[in-house]
Amino acid sequence: MKNQICKMFGSSFIILLITIIISFFLIPVQGHCAQAKKELTITAAAYTPVGYPFMYSGEKKFVDMVNEQGKGIVQLDTYWGGSLLKARALVPGLQAGTADIILHVSAYLLGSYPVLGIQILPIWDTVEESYLKLKIGSPLAKLQNEVLKKKNLFQLGTSGAIPEYLWTRNKKVRKPEDMKGLKIRVAGKVEAKVIQVLGASPVTMPSAEVAQALQRGVVDGVLMNPWTASGRGIEEYCKYILMYSFSNQSAPIYTLRDKWESWPKDVKKVLMDAAVKWESQFIGGKGSTINEYQLKTEIIPFYEKKGMKAVYITAKEKKVFAEAIQPIVQWWVKQVGKEVGEKALKAAGYQN
Repeated sequence: MKNQICKMFGSSFIILLITIIISFFLIPVQGHCAQAKKELTITAAAYTPVGYPFMYSGEKKFVDMVNEQGKGIVQLDTYWGGSLLKARALVPGLQAGTADIILHVSAYLLGSYPVLGIQILPIWDTVEESYLKLKIGSPLAKLQNEVLKKKNLFQLGTSGAIPEYLWTRNKKVRKPEDMKGLKIRVAGKVEAKVIQVLGASPVTMPSAEVAQALQRGVVDGVLMNPWTASGRGIEEYCKYILMYSFSNQSAPIYTLRDKWESWPKDVKKVLMDAAVKWESQFIGGKGSTINEYQLKTEIIPFYEKKGMKAVYITAKEKKVFAEAIQPIVQWWVKQVGKEVGEKALKAAGYQN
């Protein structure tokens, strides 16, 4: 029978038939591989305006790293300046799927995720120290993500803690008593508590409204970090800057936990590698986007040239402020629970 088939159709036909059969079974596999290798586009959103001093360039480093290293694997389609989601809509937008990743500011998340208050509390001596304690892989970073997991949030990276100083229109402040009666703009809950215990009145508003509020006398001062304050023209309306950290800000990167776990391994590797590198280049030692050396040699001199007076208080005066603010730390511990709060403070190296 076999010989008859070969005679009828020839050996070339048999070879062609075998090729067709093999191709039939290989096509689905090849198609699946091609699909798996398709470059993934992830939507990222931030409310940081393009060109905003230091913060925009610092956050953009992460986006650039991902898009450079992730060619053929993953790319970030990033919307800046609230063009996709405004500041207070970033987390709801993340939960709704409007954005896959958000570059945010810790103050806006504290109400729903109190564990993030560790980044804001006035417990950090330098930005370098905060970077080392908060960076990816640290006990403090792991603890935060353990708690955030319960609410389906994943902190991909932290910028470290950036100090917020007190800027005042006309009044020089050197001690808590000097703040009584002042109206001070704050960004979030921790800052508001700090201002309250010092005898002033907190006024919550977005940073975009600060300049007008100062100009009209709606507020007497603001809590803001010196790296970005010039982006709101603070130096035009304030005479003094008190060089004491009343609170801190950070600019972490977030996604949903289940979304993170759904992404392919190669996508997660690109994102995590970029986040680790980004953290060290955003806040760290000399040469990073935000650092202590730069504060002394570039940032403060800029404001002084604009006519402002930087007020440096003594160690004794700092101690008075620290003692006045200390109850805020214990208030935060109650918000997150004693076990988590004390564990976080220990990991941060905080001592009463």
